[in-house]
Amino acid sequence: MTGISLFFAFIFFLLLWTEKGTNIALKIKENSFIEGVRIVYGKDGTVVWTLTARKADFTRDENIVELTDVAVLVQKNGMSVYTDKAKYDLLTQNFITEGEIRAKGKDYTITTASIDYEASSGKLKTENPIKVEGKRFTVEGKGMTLDSNQRVRVLNNVKATFHK
Repeated sequence: MTGISLFFAFIFFLLLWTEKGTNIALKIKENSFIEGVRIVYGKDGTVVWTLTARKADFTRDENIVELTDVAVLVQKNGMSVYTDKAKYDLLTQNFITEGEIRAKGKDYTITTASIDYEASSGKLKTENPIKVEGKRFTVEGKGMTLDSNQRVRVLNNVKATFHK
């Protein structure tokens, strides 16, 4: 990483995680990118999730960053989420995947075409077909919500299969 890249990486993380609400004016051209990104989102002094990506491309909309080869680890429940492409909004801290995702928990795997994660509330949703597989069950349906209390709700066309 060159000195200029390190400088932009430092400014990028400073912009993302300023806890006192200070606004920093940062102008990055749309053809700029950062390789090897790591974002740590914390709340009340505790790490909520950590995102890593191979590359972050800055778009014309200065608040949106396009991420490539993304992995998110949710510390509270040990869930890992993987996707090829995602967008991260620097202002709202919302995370939207743009390709198939695979989320792995301790006892289950979730597969769907995309998710929309609202960091401020901890809510997650998708309107796409979803499949949840565990050691002794499979649940399929269309659409899902996850609220801030970690309650999952599959919205439509639910099919559950339990294995012995």
